[in-house]
Amino acid sequence: MRWSAFPVLILLALGFSGCATMTQGECLSGNWLRVGYQDGAAGHPPSRLGNHEAACAAHGVGVDPQAYFDGRERGLVEYCTPWGGFNAGRNGRTYHGVCAYESEGAFLTGYTDGRHVHEADQYASRARSDVSSLESRIRRLQRDIDRLRGRMESAESSDDRKALAAELQALRGELRQAERSLVQARREHDLAERELQRVRYLLEPRYHGGW
Repeated sequence: MRWSAFPVLILLALGFSGCATMTQGECLSGNWLRVGYQDGAAGHPPSRLGNHEAACAAHGVGVDPQAYFDGRERGLVEYCTPWGGFNAGRNGRTYHGVCAYESEGAFLTGYTDGRHVHEADQYASRARSDVSSLESRIRRLQRDIDRLRGRMESAESSDDRKALAAELQALRGELRQAERSLVQARREHDLAERELQRVRYLLEPRYHGGW
């Protein structure tokens, strides 16, 4: 049994479809068992089929819900494991409550561990970005100061030199502040990297797989 396009019109009217989840080629291939398996292995909720239906309706193609949900159940067997949970958490994915009671406990243990890695990695990434941004700002300020000094040397009036001197003083103040911020940012970066290494050291033996 294949669904007609009629329900899709209602879903579209409600704004349910969102971004297209399948290409025309994927819709035309009609391999709904494979699509369901991939969605299950990725932890997508059952409502994902509605998004596929909306995407394929644009190409005049219906869906096969029986094949889709058969495949999805097989994919969930792979997803609802400690490693599946860890991988989902580590990559910052949302858990949609798709695992059965019997497997959810083990999945959530892995998911919590993965979230620890994700948060430590995000912390380190933000700290690296802060250091890089401040280093770039300091280089820019130093270039501005050098250019301003050159303008002062060629200034034709004392009023121009005074105005440029005031501007130079302000830039030097900004530079000193940026240098102080950089010292703090580097400390924060060192802390973040140590935390990431600590979390990885604790969890790598538990979750093998080259992550």
